[in-house]
Amino acid sequence: MQEQTISEIVSWFIGLLLIFGMISIALFLYQFQDINTYKQQINYQIEREGGLTKEAVKSLEKESKDNYNGRYTIKSEKLNKKVPFGEKVDYTVVSKITVYLFEIPDMKIEQSGSGVSQVR
Repeated sequence: MQEQTISEIVSWFIGLLLIFGMISIALFLYQFQDINTYKQQINYQIEREGGLTKEAVKSLEKESKDNYNGRYTIKSEKLNKKVPFGEKVDYTVVSKITVYLFEIPDMKIEQSGSGVSQVR
């Protein structure tokens, strides 16, 4: 009788742990998929501003703060520079993703991208 109670408590505990794990993974993946949306904003700014100019970087920092809780930053060799028409601008988005429900430190993920200047 007592063995059944203990095994039932253990099975409930394992079930709850699995549910928390799935919720945590879902929240992680939701944050991770936002990187692509942010990269679209970066490409738009590169095309419109002629590169990652000071104005473009300021706009992207505001976008990150307002819509993504400051989760994203940009690294590039052409940061704060205007480039000629048709030149490719390579960049890296550094994202800080929080893992909820578990005591795991924030994860830093870097994803590369590029855009082409459309300003003559």
